This record gives sequence, structure tokens and C-alpha cells, in this order.
Amino acid sequence: MTQNQPKMPKIEIYKLGNSCKQELIATCTLASDGVEITGEENFVMALKNTGIADYTDNQMGILFPKDGQKFLDQLKFNFRSGYLLTHEVK
Repeated sequence: MTQNQPKMPKIEIYKLGNSCKQELIATCTLASDGVEITGEENFVMALKNTGIADYTDNQMGILFPKDGQKFLDQLKFNFRSGYLLTHEVK
């Protein structure tokens, strides 16, 4: 990335590991064509194939990485337990 390019919004997803420490399992970065996800293959495939819940209205919808910023914004509502949680990277 060059100095003039703005940083793209990014969310990291962690799980509670066997040693009771948080372990990074996926990184979701906003891109021009949606959200790029890297990390543990099975978890990444699950996000891409089944999506996440959209809690923005009364009609529970499903969001996928192609939904871009809206997908990224809803990650924090889908992963906020003691075992899976998100951290926004600024």
C-alpha cells in the first residue's frame, strides 16, 4: 500500500483457544467488490457459503461478503460471545 491510499476497514475474528487465549481465525477487509476474508479455511468457507445474520431490521436477512460494508458492520453482532468475538482494526 502506498502512502496516499486510505486504509480499508478491517475486522478481525478471534476464538478462545485451548490455552484460554484469543486466537485469530479470520480477517475481513472491505474491498471494492465486497469483503475479502482470510484465515482458517473451514471458518472462511462457512462465512462465504452460509453468510451471517442481518440484525438491521425486523425481517431477519442473511448477508454475504458481496454485501460489502453492511456485511462488515454486522460481524460484531454475529460474533460476540465468550468463544467467538470480533475486534475492529483502526
